[in-house]
Amino acid sequence: MRLKTFMRRLFYRRRGQLTYDGLVVPVTSRLITDPILDSLWKHRYEEPELCALSALMRPDDRVLELGLGIGVVSGILARRYPTANFFSYEANSELMPIISHLHRLNGIKNVEVRFAVVAPIKNGMTRRFRRHQHFTESSLIAKSADVDEVEVPVHDAEAVMRDICPDLLICDIEGAEGELIPLLPLSGLRAAVIELHPKLLDREAIAKVFRAFLDAGLVPVVEKSSETVVAFERVGPLA
Repeated sequence: MRLKTFMRRLFYRRRGQLTYDGLVVPVTSRLITDPILDSLWKHRYEEPELCALSALMRPDDRVLELGLGIGVVSGILARRYPTANFFSYEANSELMPIISHLHRLNGIKNVEVRFAVVAPIKNGMTRRFRRHQHFTESSLIAKSADVDEVEVPVHDAEAVMRDICPDLLICDIEGAEGELIPLLPLSGLRAAVIELHPKLLDREAIAKVFRAFLDAGLVPVVEKSSETVVAFERVGPLA
């Protein structure tokens, strides 16, 4: 099994790309570590998120994505729903070349990438972002960084929600959801898929996240939630 895994990794590294759910993913960057490569070729990368989003998304949705990563989740959905519009935020500038390459390879035109974090502007025009060699551990709330710490532009949370008017929220921001979600005006959303990070958030912070969605009329979709990914959908008309 180890030899098979090694040979498969070598094959894709030399080839420079692989296909995941119809999406061509470039894998030459050092940021695509062996575990990420393995999850891609095994078709397990962000599987809980993609499962929930496949059930909740509609063809003409306006989607706000917080935490774009390497672009796979919104890339798959953007190809599947070419009439949808995605507004995707990423704070790690090292990921931008991978995202741009992925979009070029797949002819994706309906994802607008924004290098910034979404947060209340009253707390400052920039935020300190701590970058790790494993990009999935990079975060606003990480206590340390093994690569560097950089100042990242802030887009005001209320203004973003007002200007985009999203139908669907995707959120994977490595623990910063505990700060952001209770402050977002969520009443205009039809659905949301959020990855929680219990290693970074205590139960009180997680309870505040759930309470914010419930107060906005969005309830957990239990059958489409798994692991640390929780899906929410509106019950009743928009507020």
